[in-house]
Amino acid sequence: MQDVRKLVVYEEARQLAIAVYRLTLRFPAAERFGLTQQLPRAAVSVGSNIAEGCGRKGSRALVPFLYYAIGSAKELEFRLDLAVSLGYCKSAEAEIVLERILRTRRMLIRLETAIQRRLQGALSSPPTPHSPPRQPR
Repeated sequence: MQDVRKLVVYEEARQLAIAVYRLTLRFPAAERFGLTQQLPRAAVSVGSNIAEGCGRKGSRALVPFLYYAIGSAKELEFRLDLAVSLGYCKSAEAEIVLERILRTRRMLIRLETAIQRRLQGALSSPPTPHSPPRQPR
């Protein structure tokens, strides 16, 4: 189990969710059960998946949750684009949120790649003569 608050990407995802909530405050009242709910739900899913993965045992268990978080970020990107196309928010406002989505997704991809490399290295490196063999995590 890892302390999720130590991950920079977790704070980035938290800030993303806050930005999305603030953006949807200005959406039309008639849309309150559509994109007004769906955008924050997808944004919260990004951070929630990071947190859930960190609550599992070991880095290997975290990886699938990082994939889910990346997927939620892509879903959020699509819904944001749709909100702009429907005129629910201005392009300039959405662009700020989009940059945060892209930054968060890049961070998630880098974290997943780093974990995979570390796991591959742990499995492929031979144990030293004075240390016990490494156990998969």
